[in-house]
Order: sequence, then structure tokens, then C-alpha cells
Amino acid sequence: MIDFTQETYASLRQEMLDRVPDTYDKRDTAPIPTAISPAAYTLAGFYLSLDQVQRAAFVQTAVGDSLDMLAVIGGLTRYPASAAVRLGVFNTSVPIGARFSTINGAGSINFTVTAATDTGNQYQLAAETPGAIGNEYTGPILPITAIPGLTSAQITDILVPGDDTETDSAFRERLIEALNNRPFGGNIADYRQNVLAIDGVGGVQVYPTWSGGGTVKLSVLGADFLPASSTLVEKVQNAIDPPPNQGLGLGLAPIGAKVTAVAPTELAVNVSATLLLAAGYAIGQVQEPVEQAIETYLRSVRQGWDTNVSANNVSYAADVYVARVTAAIVGVAGVVNATNVQLNGGTADLLLTETGETQQVPVIGTVTLNESN
Repeated sequence: MIDFTQETYASLRQEMLDRVPDTYDKRDTAPIPTAISPAAYTLAGFYLSLDQVQRAAFVQTAVGDSLDMLAVIGGLTRYPASAAVRLGVFNTSVPIGARFSTINGAGSINFTVTAATDTGNQYQLAAETPGAIGNEYTGPILPITAIPGLTSAQITDILVPGDDTETDSAFRERLIEALNNRPFGGNIADYRQNVLAIDGVGGVQVYPTWSGGGTVKLSVLGADFLPASSTLVEKVQNAIDPPPNQGLGLGLAPIGAKVTAVAPTELAVNVSATLLLAAGYAIGQVQEPVEQAIETYLRSVRQGWDTNVSANNVSYAADVYVARVTAAIVGVAGVVNATNVQLNGGTADLLLTETGETQQVPVIGTVTLNESN
């Protein structure tokens, strides 16, 4: 790319003045510099616009609408925000289409009853506002629709996580992956593209021939990067290869491919550490920030959980490293040092199992902190 950052007002003005013979008065208040300055200012703006046009022309640097238009070359579109589907628990039956509202102040949103579950007085509720905001609230909800006999209404589990509009960085990464690994005819890239396009899906590991020729396993994370709920797994299964007549090409999978959609198993990561604290800090003050820092690291591991780490095979990794956990702890304000950091009672890294038979994702367990003497 051409570097236009050097073409500033000052440099352009000086370049113009350098072309004027020294026999003329070139002091700042003289007529020639005064006449040149507006032109230099306009040219600087032109170069700034030219730099923006150049950046908009490449996948690696384009943003917003420019990136959306470039995505045509990969046959992709940006994922829009998707609405969360939650579990509603009531003391009585409620009609399909009934509306409820959360009671969390400015963050309050409405939900609509969309379907009954197999359990009495429990229903699927779809958020009327798309995005991750639909995942946040858990607790009592207020009826907007009048329902006779209703005395208790709770919103509980996340059945299908809501997700915000795909960010530029995530969309760019997906586009580059699509260009480097062309999806076609049921290859791994094809399965990934189809599954990730389903609302509520955040990641997927694809295992071809995991149980013999023609079999494919899809291990799915929700948009919250936690194991997919049974509702989301069923949604993926029905979209890709609906039962009971699997392998007939009735879904997105090609004819002959028998696809099994599952959710990975959570592996709780229990952390213990001895901390040296800064003056004025106590364990109680750093406990929650340390837990948040560890969760942030584990979330980053889960976000990369579906990345194939092999160039010529199918291999996934979601290992948790003691050094990275230690770095997360030490990065918390008030923590000077962390020693004797253990994961699940040992000092070794946690090597999670990622095979066609078993897939694991790390989630935060207990965090035990002790202060050094």
C-alpha cells in the first residue's frame, strides 16, 4: 500500500515553498506563503481521502460498508444481530404470542412466547430486541398481555443465545478464512460456513469420518461461547441433516453424509494461587477481579476452540496454560505477584481432549486465593 501519511499540510506547504526561488520573500507573512497555504490545506485533505479509499479497497483494512461490499468476492454477508431464545417458567399455561417484559430498569426488553416445551407451564420466549442483550437478564418478568390466573413468571435458561451484529474484525477473519479455504460440496469449510450461519451458533468443530465413512460430527458452541443447549443442537441437526432419515440430503449436508450434532462437555478449571498484594489491598478486594481476569482468558480459549491447528489434518486444541492464568492474575490491580498457581490441583497445563468421540471446553470453576506471608 502507498503511504500517504507523510503528505501533511506542513510537508505539502514546505514542498511548494521549496519550488519557489529564494529571490522571493518566503516569510510566513509574505504574499506567496499566504497564497500557497489554502492549496496545501486542500491537498492534505485530498491525500487523507485517498488513503481512506485505498484502505477501503482491501479486505485487510476495509471497515463497515466497504468491508460488506468486498465480502461479495467470498460469497459472504455480515451476520446480523440475532434474538435470544430463553426459557420461561410460569405457574399456569400461557398463550402463544403473549408478551412479557424484564424488570431491570434501562436495560429492560420484551419477550414473546413462541412455543411450548415438553414440560408443563414452561415455554420458549424470543427476545423482541436482537442481540446479546437478550442473554443478560434472569429472574421475574412482568406480563404485558393480561393472562388470567398468572401469579408467577420467571425467565431462566438461555436456549439459543442472542448475538450482536458481527464485528468488522470477526467478519474480516471469516472472509479471509473463506477465501483461503473454499467451501465446496461438503468439505470442512462448507460445514463450518453453514453451521456458523445459524442464529445462536458461536463455534463448531467438524469431525469427518468420526464413526466410519460418510459420518460427520458437528460439536457446537453457542454465541456465548459455551456448550450449545439441547434446543440449539436440535436446531443445527435439523438444518444440516434432519432425522430420522439422515444421509438422504434433506438438509444442507450432501447426499450420503450422516451428520451428528452435539454439544461439547464443560471442563471446570479450578484455580488456586498464592498472591503477594500491594500495600492497602486484601484478598477480598481482588477476588472478583481475579475471577473476571481468568474468565476472560478462558473465554479467549473457547473463542479459538474451533480453529483447526493442523495444515494437513483435522486437529483442534483448547489447552489451558498455567503461565497464561498466572499472567491474567498478575494483571489485576493490587496483585504484585502470583506463585504456586495450580489448575485442578496440579502445576501442569491442562490439555483438554478434542477428538471425534470427546470434545471439551474450559469453564471457570472455583478460584481459591491465599495471601503470602
